[in-house]
Order: sequence, then structure tokens, then C-alpha cells
Amino acid sequence: MQAPVMSPPSPALRSVTALGPASLSNLGPGFDALGLAITGFYDAVTLTRREALGVAIDATHIGEQCGTLRAADLPSCDQRNTAARAARLVLEAHGARFGATMVIEKGIPLGSGIGGSAASAVAGAVAAAGLLDAEGVLDAPVAEAVLVEAVLDAESVASGGRHGDNVLPALLGGLVLVDSAAPTRFRRIDGPTPALALALPHVQVLTKAAREALPSAVPLRDAVCNAAHLAFLLDAWRAGDWGEVGRAMMTDRLAEPVRAPLVPGYAAIRDAALDAGAFGCCLSGSGPAMVAVCHDDAHAAVVAAAMHAACRAAGHHAWTGPIAVDTVGGRVLS
Repeated sequence: MQAPVMSPPSPALRSVTALGPASLSNLGPGFDALGLAITGFYDAVTLTRREALGVAIDATHIGEQCGTLRAADLPSCDQRNTAARAARLVLEAHGARFGATMVIEKGIPLGSGIGGSAASAVAGAVAAAGLLDAEGVLDAPVAEAVLVEAVLDAESVASGGRHGDNVLPALLGGLVLVDSAAPTRFRRIDGPTPALALALPHVQVLTKAAREALPSAVPLRDAVCNAAHLAFLLDAWRAGDWGEVGRAMMTDRLAEPVRAPLVPGYAAIRDAALDAGAFGCCLSGSGPAMVAVCHDDAHAAVVAAAMHAACRAAGHHAWTGPIAVDTVGGRVLS
């Protein structure tokens, strides 16, 4: 009897997983211009090759640190989901003749003030670049300019504009200064990194609502002061003068005074950090996240505990702890 003709086994579908770190923005006087990638919180995106073009979101998983975030809170189409949009743009930029299914693992709380939508965009873009590389269709790695364009475009669907102060540090790692009017113009600020303490009160402050609270015009004196304080902050950062960095972080006259009332317990958390010896304490972005600059890692743990006690006294649960600067940015895991 003739042996049956067997079809060759299908090649295993390639999958790539990438991480995008959380980020702090503004850092006081750096409104829309300064951002810092941090450790401790990441979004992960896994892309698996498929024959059909485009990116299909297969499932969304919620990390343990996401508090009250639900899968239903996340956009499910690639036009509104920052991770899927960024991945699709990278694939299209290279004329990929295949698409991908996407699984998103959210490790960053929604509306927390530490760049959750930006981290997802970065993870999506970097995973797409990794998939292109795994498929062997590139002569060279995906250019940084392609990734920058993809993540800025994707972030715009969440924040209402091409804001680079979260998404670029999440992509590049470290501290990044960005031209808010032309965000493809940016500079990574190298130098030493501080010890930090972070508080994430379990309340939501959505970026669009916080942006709507900002004034349309500000006094010239306040604008001049902010520019000077930002310059002092950057020079002190390069020098590792964390005392001056902390002081400069608390000098914002434009955004933080308006946004602070949106964060329950803001004054108590800030004062607790300062009483525990922090050099300075400010909102991250629109909040509710608050970050403090500390002497060292051990001191950061002490400051974080003081911030936690202040949150509880104000009647709110919170995640608090020491964090560090993420100097790597978006990266492929597998």
C-alpha cells in the first residue's frame, strides 16, 4: 500500500515581546518639554506574525499593579489603541507583506500620571521593529526616526497632540528634553541619575481633563521664571546636584499650581516627602503621581514610606516605593 503523502509542517509563527517603561513628565518647570523614563512599571506587547495585513488586538491582560483599570477601559481598535497604532505604522513604513496579532500586558495604571499610553506605544513600535528583524526583511535595524514618528503619532490619539515628553523618554531611556512645538527635535540629557521616591494615589486624573484646566495665557513674569528654573534644573542634573534639582522641581508657575487641586492630598504628600528630607517633590505630568528626589536608595525608601502614610491619612490607597531611572527605554525581550 502506498504511503500517504504528508504535508510539510507549517513553520512556527514568529512572536516578539517588547517592553515600554513608565515615565515622569514636566518635573516641575519642564511643562511639555521634559520627561524621564523610570523603572518599576512597564507595559508589554507581544506581536505574532499573521498573513493578513494590519494589527489585530487578540487580547488584553491587566497587570496586578493596575488597580481599578479594566480591559474595557482600553481601546480595542488599532486606530485608537496606541500600541496597535504604533506597531502598524512601523510595519507599514517598511512595506511589510504581513500583519500581526497583538497581546497587551498593561502594567501601568490608567490615568496615573506616569505615561501609560506612551509606554504602550513604545512597546508596540519596538515589538514591530523586532518582528521585522526576526522575519529577515530588513537590511538594517529600524531607524530611530521611524520609531520616533510612530510613537509620536500613536501617542496623539491618547493625549490629543504629538506630545513627546512621555513617549520619547520611554523610547530612548533616561532624561529627554523635547521641543514641544516640533517634537521630532529632542535631546537626551546624559549624566548621573538620582534616587527617587514615587507615590501613585489610587485616583484617576486624565490628561485631557487636566490639560483643559490650564490657562490659555500666562503672565510674562511667570513664563520667564519657568524658563530660568528649567535651565537651572538641567544644568544641576548634569552636575549631579540633586539638592538644586529638587529645588528647581518645585518652582513651576504654569501647570502644577492649576493641577495640584485635582490631586486629593497633594499638599500633605509633598510636605511629608520634604519633612522626611527629600530635596524636592512635584507632580508627574497631570498627576496623581508624585515624585521626590532623595539622597540615596535607602533614603528613597524612607521618603516613600512617609508619602504612603500621608496618602492613607488623606483617605486614599496608594502604591509608593523607591524607583530608579530607566536608562534603556523600549526593548525587545524575546
